[in-house]
Amino acid sequence: MTNTSLAELTAQLRSPGLTLFDGPAGDLETIAADTLGVVGMPSDWTQSSRIGTRMGPRALRRATSEWIRSLRAQGGDTWIDPQTESAWQLRMDDWLLDCGDAYIDPTSVERTTESITLMTEAVRLRDGIPLALGGDHYNSYPACLGYSRAFEQRQPGKRFGYIQIDGHLDFADKLGAWGTHNHATNGKRNSELPNIARENMVWIGITGWVDGGELEQIEGMGGKIFSSGDIHRLGAAEVAEQALAHAIRGCDHLYLSIDIDAMDAGFLPGTGSIVHSGLTPYQYCAILDVFAGAPIDGLDIAELSPSLDPSGRTERIAAHMLMRVLWNHILQPV
Repeated sequence: MTNTSLAELTAQLRSPGLTLFDGPAGDLETIAADTLGVVGMPSDWTQSSRIGTRMGPRALRRATSEWIRSLRAQGGDTWIDPQTESAWQLRMDDWLLDCGDAYIDPTSVERTTESITLMTEAVRLRDGIPLALGGDHYNSYPACLGYSRAFEQRQPGKRFGYIQIDGHLDFADKLGAWGTHNHATNGKRNSELPNIARENMVWIGITGWVDGGELEQIEGMGGKIFSSGDIHRLGAAEVAEQALAHAIRGCDHLYLSIDIDAMDAGFLPGTGSIVHSGLTPYQYCAILDVFAGAPIDGLDIAELSPSLDPSGRTERIAAHMLMRVLWNHILQPV
């Protein structure tokens, strides 16, 4: 895939058969400003635990489309948020464009990385907002890499903030036979991007044991970590507000990486690396509600493995999580 042009890449995209939120499908050349450009990343070749996340993008498209079709079928044009009692309507403009899946080469992490990078870069260069669907969490790195490259071209010398919601730090430099590019290293690789504000990086939802060396590196560069225990103790909204304040210090732009495995496995079994004593669905959504109003112009969601949860609830929860963080894109106040 070296030196592959955008036109050549677009011609190789696999049709997903579905689109996210039942939105329009199109190619990268037609992305408009402030439009969410969806990029599928159906790859789990860099996963060291339970595989199946390559089926995540299609599952997210299916579950979000079911949700929005159900909303339309109710017949009304106004919906009330019972928590705030505010009234909302579905946006009728093309706020989203599903650009299909990146070309995945299971024999080459490098070619797969380049393919994903080229797509998210193309979305951001057109002033769109890349929304990348994994796949295992390694794919967050090429998604963010493309965002970073476009950011440098559009705003040279500027830096962006970063938040990762995750049950794990993913800050290893390498992992066994998987080397330096896998689902345990994406946070580390993202920290090496030249225009990321490393001191602004934030992790939310970390559960269980962490490597002392990784913890020392993150704290040494000024990053901040909120464990699941912090969220249970302080409250989800409070942690989200603190995290956001830290991440956007001196920055007007923010990249968000959502790993669904920060949620406790009792609620969410269909993921590659499960955690216990993690977040509840209410806590996770409360965090995303805060971020819905943040200056996010690049994001990914990863680690949905639908084959590990035949009940289908994991993909529906993940779809609901996307709806919460994209609330202000999907709906408009009445």
